[in-house]
Amino acid sequence: MRAVVLRGPRVVELVDIDPPALLPGSVLVAVERCGVADTDLESFEIGSVPAPAWFGHEWSGSVVEIGDGVAGHFVGERVVGAVPPPCGSCRTCRAGFGDHCELVVDMIVGADELASGHGAFAEWVRVDARRLRPIPESIDDADATLIEPAAVAARAIDRARLSLGGLVAVIGAGSIGLLSAELARLSGAGAVVVIDAHPERRELACDLGADAAFESYHDARPWLASKGHGLGADAVFDCSGRVTVDVSMSESTSLVRRGGTVVAVGVRSGPQELLSSGLIETEIDLRASLGYRHSDVERVIGLMADDRLRVGALRESRSIGLAEFAALLAVGGRAVRTPLVAPSLI
Repeated sequence: MRAVVLRGPRVVELVDIDPPALLPGSVLVAVERCGVADTDLESFEIGSVPAPAWFGHEWSGSVVEIGDGVAGHFVGERVVGAVPPPCGSCRTCRAGFGDHCELVVDMIVGADELASGHGAFAEWVRVDARRLRPIPESIDDADATLIEPAAVAARAIDRARLSLGGLVAVIGAGSIGLLSAELARLSGAGAVVVIDAHPERRELACDLGADAAFESYHDARPWLASKGHGLGADAVFDCSGRVTVDVSMSESTSLVRRGGTVVAVGVRSGPQELLSSGLIETEIDLRASLGYRHSDVERVIGLMADDRLRVGALRESRSIGLAEFAALLAVGGRAVRTPLVAPSLI
């Protein structure tokens, strides 16, 4: 089979390799679509990933072979990669902190024992059967690639502990930021503002239900002041990373009211600037959100199946093949992505 593998900083290779060997407890999945995440492009730039299976982690596909000891799945079943409930047996679970199960975290980054030696920029992947969730008929393969980023956004919303009618600011209108804005609204936010440097993304944010969108946090401040009694946002979601708008965590905290919450969403490289004295003086609750949990996946699948969470506008209508993907990365990683979102792969 063919696969695109990461070899080093800005170096990928389209290779012909044997399909991953089927192991007890695992399933082989034929990849139908794989979204190109911001984290994939950042991994390409820096030349490293948490685990090989991370490079290409927003995928949908169909089961082609089932390993020993696997029940509940069948050949031809349409599935998406997710995570199981807490394992109950790792140190963290045994200590009573199942929401941070070590096995679940390993699966999120593709570091579990049954993961392939490559991600889903490939024709087949091997997956721990416990990771698989069936795709409802009402969700097509391309939209299903957005289940994983939607679950990441759902986890961030939970971490913020939003109050009904709260004022929300989202920094960065990539897929995670746009989904966070949508889910904040569905979770009862009273007003949502999005901050992003790209005008196309700001327009899309408003189309998806944001009340306003601005180019910079400076521009957003007056609007937040007018909506939040001059105090700032109740919750700020920093979804910026390196590829959207250059806003440090210290600037995120400047948008939130005293006693409000800032959620740092996802994984990013490089140091983040924090103003410790400012956090103490304003009692800002700074929270991190990594990946997602089983319950997040189940909720977003339900919302997408009922057409309550709109994801179609977050992906391009085109799809590209593995060879074209490798060629585009070779000439420049950002050539893969338009100002909106990247195409999926077939």
